Amino acid sequence: MSISMHLQRASVIGAIVVSLGCSAAMEAAALPEPERVEIAGCGYIGGGEYTHCDNGSGSTVMLDVQDIFFNLYHYCVGPGTTNLQSVIRWRVIGAWWNGGVGCGPGYYGPA
Repeated sequence: MSISMHLQRASVIGAIVVSLGCSAAMEAAALPEPERVEIAGCGYIGGGEYTHCDNGSGSTVMLDVQDIFFNLYHYCVGPGTTNLQSVIRWRVIGAWWNGGVGCGPGYYGPA
């Protein structure tokens, strides 16, 4: 089988995977935030979004956010769901709390 045939098959499979992921993200995004939190829980919920469950304390936390090339960025979030993808150039694939608290919400740049 030729290289072009392999590339063609890989691109078709990739398109299918992306379309399935996009449809799941669109369905979750259509829900009101309280329902999304109940379904997805706290932490990184996919689609470049992170939900900080603060139990009413109003706290903010600093995250390490990772893109598709494994670059890390710092992003501070407050209570609720935050779209991390809006300021990070490449596709966000994960985010986790790095131990920082009490920061001002927003993007802090590369780690």
